[in-house]
Amino acid sequence: MQIFVADFGGNNWLVYDEAKEESTTLSPAEFYSQAFLPPGATLIAEHAHLGSPRKDTSLAQVYEADQLLSFYARAKQKGCTVKLFPQASTPRARARWGASAQKTDEVDAKAIALMVKNSPHMPLMNPPSSFEPTEAREAGWAFKNETNGILNRARRFKYESENDAVVQFIDDYSNEIASRLSPSARVVFDWHRIKKDGKFYASTRRQSRLYTIVALFLHPEGYVRLRPDTGSIPGIRWLRNCVLHMSPFHFRGGIARSNLYWHGFKNYAIGEMGTRKAGANGKVLSHYDFTPEQDREFRQHRKFFNAGIIEAMQVVRDLVKEHYWQ
Repeated sequence: MQIFVADFGGNNWLVYDEAKEESTTLSPAEFYSQAFLPPGATLIAEHAHLGSPRKDTSLAQVYEADQLLSFYARAKQKGCTVKLFPQASTPRARARWGASAQKTDEVDAKAIALMVKNSPHMPLMNPPSSFEPTEAREAGWAFKNETNGILNRARRFKYESENDAVVQFIDDYSNEIASRLSPSARVVFDWHRIKKDGKFYASTRRQSRLYTIVALFLHPEGYVRLRPDTGSIPGIRWLRNCVLHMSPFHFRGGIARSNLYWHGFKNYAIGEMGTRKAGANGKVLSHYDFTPEQDREFRQHRKFFNAGIIEAMQVVRDLVKEHYWQ
């Protein structure tokens, strides 16, 4: 497989031929023509540059929506594969695979090529078939905005307000939630420690994590939250894809995603891997500085944590339907 990695900067494309280890600078028109791309090749570019239509507020996007769709179609006709790389992973690729610490388009392109080649688990996105948002995704934006407001208010009261139905739900059903979870999922909430009376008790340090999950299904005023587009209680897949935006190609996941993954998983992984003071000057060891073994361990912890969160979401959803659904 012949791989070309493209990066955009300074109003030009830098195209790196991985097999020849050579780079070429092309204008937007030259790149768009695909004359450089042999039949059967794979072209990889950051999602920001080749997966999003041009916006007036950003210089990262190069082409209009119809131009991008035409680009994908012409590449397919040549037997070529276009893949989109999550730009949030580019600094990590540069830190691990870059030939120097200096950031240049050529360094980034080479680093992306090496990361893709040496990391078969690396997620790459297929080009979109349309840039028009679906009704489900638009509903997710509205739901996420409301969730941000709920969690912002809850955070002011440290997730312990007396007049909050979510707090009351946790008080009433935390033991029931824990009893329905698998032993591995309980670990994510520190519910693997059982008191003498046989009941499970959530650590107060995990209150924001549990509150966030319950608030996806139950409003603090005491009614079941519904999808704006269907009028039904949210499903797990829709929440993951359209509200929490768990894909590496989506950003602005909101406070819920931040609570669960930026704060939740990050601190969980640091504790499990013992990396809190393993970095320079006694700081947390950066993900960019992981060894290959640590990177594999990190992915295993992430898989374990995600499974626990998803299982808890399903249990909470079931309980809300049982006790609040009319």
